[in-house]
Amino acid sequence: METRGRRVHAIEKAIVLLDCFWQERRPLSLRELEARTGWAKSTIHGLLASMLDSGVLEQNSGDGKYRLGYHLFELGSAVNQSWGVPELCAPYLQRIVDEVGESAYLARLSGDELILTVCEEPHVGFRIVSEVGTRLPLHCTSQGKVILANLPGYTAERLVHKQPLAAFTEHTLTSTERLLSSLEAIRQAGYAEEHEEYKLGLKSIAAPIFDAAGECRYAIGVICMAAQSVERFNDMKRAVLTAAAAVTLNLQKHP
Repeated sequence: METRGRRVHAIEKAIVLLDCFWQERRPLSLRELEARTGWAKSTIHGLLASMLDSGVLEQNSGDGKYRLGYHLFELGSAVNQSWGVPELCAPYLQRIVDEVGESAYLARLSGDELILTVCEEPHVGFRIVSEVGTRLPLHCTSQGKVILANLPGYTAERLVHKQPLAAFTEHTLTSTERLLSSLEAIRQAGYAEEHEEYKLGLKSIAAPIFDAAGECRYAIGVICMAAQSVERFNDMKRAVLTAAAAVTLNLQKHP
């Protein structure tokens, strides 16, 4: 097995293959994986065989295509249970949905992106749906900006400067200097807003969650249509701030 320092090359390749399934959200053939990765079929086949043995992947008996295996669900459930924060937040997110009738989310800092860990949507009326596990940018989402604002300054700068800020809409802020200069005001306010910066027609508001050590790695947010009234948006702000404060208090009481 080839290694690079402490990094295991075969494991890195296996993760790339798993990401192919995650990105496509469907079964893939050996030929499709070869086209996506540019690797030799023999290399891919060896990795697939190992992952089939462990239950990480499964193979369709009909067309021979591969899909993500049930063991990944078991691993994901174990991760979810070890976090604690998602379970704690779930009832507060549902309360937000009940109060304001809009979709509410818990996002976690993961590398230089966000990952949605809990999503609650209203059961009636129009819904803005995002799947658990969806990755989002930091610079143009309310949850990303509020987490950035509550990180140590050098950490926020490193994340913002890590790569060019992508423009998702005409309203996306792509200046690293302007983004960094806005973070102090967000930190002081205790929440962040986003108006059609990530997706046209949508806006959002988010508040930070602090753990027992005072660190911010999670944020609660609400997404709604951009045309939503100021009064309704203020209702969402109050609901988000109340929920985030309650979760923070629980985490600090029971670290």
